[in-house]
Amino acid sequence: MRILLHGFGSFPVVFWHLIRHARASGGAQEWAIILTSDHHEARFRELLGPDRVTVLTQAGGQPKAGEENWVYPGAFFRDLASEKRNYQSDPSGVQRSRGMQMYRESRRFVEKFGPTHAFVSQVEGFDGKAFIAAAREAGAQVVVPTSTRNLGRMFFSIDDFETLPAHAFRNSDRFRAEAEEFIRTFRTAPKSARSLPPVQGELLDSLTPPLSTRMAQALRRWFLTPNGFQSDFLRVSLLNNLPGIRDWLWAIRIKKNERLCDITSVDKLPSRFIFYPLQFTPESSINTPAPYFLDQMRAIDAIRFAMPSDCTLVVKEHPSCILVRPSGLLRQLLKTAGVVVAHYRVPSNEIVKRAGLTISVTGTATFEAMIQGKQAICLGPNFFSGFLGGVCPLDELPMRIRDRFEKEYPESDAVSAVAAILNVSYPVIFTCPGTPGEPVLRKASIVAIYAAFLNHCCRADPEEQKASA
Repeated sequence: MRILLHGFGSFPVVFWHLIRHARASGGAQEWAIILTSDHHEARFRELLGPDRVTVLTQAGGQPKAGEENWVYPGAFFRDLASEKRNYQSDPSGVQRSRGMQMYRESRRFVEKFGPTHAFVSQVEGFDGKAFIAAAREAGAQVVVPTSTRNLGRMFFSIDDFETLPAHAFRNSDRFRAEAEEFIRTFRTAPKSARSLPPVQGELLDSLTPPLSTRMAQALRRWFLTPNGFQSDFLRVSLLNNLPGIRDWLWAIRIKKNERLCDITSVDKLPSRFIFYPLQFTPESSINTPAPYFLDQMRAIDAIRFAMPSDCTLVVKEHPSCILVRPSGLLRQLLKTAGVVVAHYRVPSNEIVKRAGLTISVTGTATFEAMIQGKQAICLGPNFFSGFLGGVCPLDELPMRIRDRFEKEYPESDAVSAVAAILNVSYPVIFTCPGTPGEPVLRKASIVAIYAAFLNHCCRADPEEQKASA
């Protein structure tokens, strides 16, 4: 196996420990990595050798000889829109140039290394999209760690849309009893979408350089890279290093935003309504698969234009996003016909139970509705949208609302869906370092990630599939 890693943010720390564990275990894999920043470049050059490491410049540039006719093999401008950073405030030509340069640098390194597998840390923006596009062109198997949300596990998707691997549906019936138990338990005691299996044991090195070193690296990257300075990076960095001021600002935002609502308790919900929970933005769960809906008024307008006149659309702010989202959206919703705003503390699970239908772009509420035996609609792709009829085109939304409103989701179908997910998922944590308790930076987590990755690659291999058919 020739494994090319995509190291976004602090995820390279996980990969550094993973490679060391693989080698200590006698693994014969060859490794290389594309880094999105130079934070850990020196460590990986020492670990892998200078020819196996590259750092994306994230600056525009001219193609090298032979690259003039390279064309991005996907929806280039849609993928550019997936960026969480404020690159989108740059001139359009700068955005285009930067995007193509990232793609060319990724493809150049992919062609040089020749990977069989492309292991993506997390697709948080265009750099991840470009990495996947280049890896696919080279015929590499794409592997994207993906949370199963309420199930508290993870699986390896085959793309940046959370698509389940094909072997999820082979021999999945053996997981039906476990799926039935999960659904039965969830209906009486719902589990959070951020459920994680407990991990203890040896804590590994976070490889975090001193603050002065990090500041010097950031200044060099911002001011020595054309168009490299991003004010949002500076704002986030300052807030993360000044938690007292950050929390004080968040508390003010909460006090300001929580007053912007119509409904303060479950008993005040309308008699006939559709539920649309706002998603956290910017966030990879919506930026990556469905950037068209980053302006969530597009989804809200589509729903209210499509729903019957005797129906109300209940919208609720995401409990985490009320800390950071400006109040303008909630103020606009309070003046939008057909919409009422629920207080962010009203339990979403209780709203789902009472709703005639739950609709989201890629949010967990639609998965929870399915588990609760309620119908739901997804406007964007995720690992469970296929079990809900697939992504709903906007021109089909009126028909789907009419056909599914106040209808039940068959329990047998819910069991089959959960069983298929369990069939390819693992009780493994793959989060970024810095998560409270550092669950991923434990020796047991690294061991589990490596074993799960090898198991997935074996099961997803075409020859292995033929042998087990």
